[in-house]
Amino acid sequence: MARLSAVPGDLSRLTTLVDSSDLEETRDIISRAYSPYQLDCLGDAREFAAWYAEDGFPGITISGLRYGYPHLDAETLIKPQALETYLLVCEVTHGWVRVSRPGREECVVGPGGTYVLDPYSPFQVRWSPGAQMTTLRLARDVVERAVADALGVEGPVRARFALGGAVSPDAARTWAGISGAVHREVLGEGIARTNPLVAAQLTQTSAVLLVQTQRLILPNGVDARRTGLVGHAAVRRAMALVEERADEPHTLADLAAAARVSPRALQEAFRQHLDTTPLGYLREVRLRRAHQDLLAAGRDGSATVSDVAYRWGFSNLGRFAAYYRERYGQPPSKTLSG
Repeated sequence: MARLSAVPGDLSRLTTLVDSSDLEETRDIISRAYSPYQLDCLGDAREFAAWYAEDGFPGITISGLRYGYPHLDAETLIKPQALETYLLVCEVTHGWVRVSRPGREECVVGPGGTYVLDPYSPFQVRWSPGAQMTTLRLARDVVERAVADALGVEGPVRARFALGGAVSPDAARTWAGISGAVHREVLGEGIARTNPLVAAQLTQTSAVLLVQTQRLILPNGVDARRTGLVGHAAVRRAMALVEERADEPHTLADLAAAARVSPRALQEAFRQHLDTTPLGYLREVRLRRAHQDLLAAGRDGSATVSDVAYRWGFSNLGRFAAYYRERYGQPPSKTLSG
């Protein structure tokens, strides 16, 4: 599947708050805009630069952010505190970032890739020189109410979002559609700025579709009653095995045993909750890990396409290339060569 950009329009329409090579000034201004964070230049401090701009309408803020210069070598590391009151949906438009939650998850995201930062835990992001992204900010309470509504339970539900993008290619297209509409309203000066009903509708729709399209990690004791959520206990157990040991061989029977249900029941649960099959999910995770490795190998020459394919269980290179092109819109060799 081609990577889906949800960023139509000219980011220069945003209101610039930072355009500086001063690290301290940048840290101070962006800490006030987001949350207090550590900001470091990984390399020659004279190569540091930052641009930050934002705009929006009641309920949603769109931001643009860039660190460094693509023709220089210095990377940038940010370590914000927990966001607490809001979530960020981030889309990389240039370069790559490595985002991680200490001791938990890590992923590398390139152009067109998205990830969600929930408000409950700190994280860190390492930016390649000149990397750029846009972020869509939603209030925590709006999203927690959308989770509760989707689950059919009373009161807001605190739910984390896993790194790694949408639950399926179809879900990614759905999210790109609403995110693109929001960007057009902001960058194209749409009526949401002056019409509270339109602003409220777009905000609510964005929260609902975020919950339905991204990978949720629900609190213990909370189960999904509707489709589109990773709330089914058997599905979560199988997903955990895949995420933790994606490089190991797995059959449907293996995943069903880990999930403590029959293979047929697991297949039905995956279709209901993720609109895929257990082995289809395994392939998606392996493709994502292969994509991350190819991005890394493109920078340091540490592996070939065949090395990466075999590492993640793709013994047929032609089939791997076909799956990869469908998911990322280009052959793996193109990602490797940069």
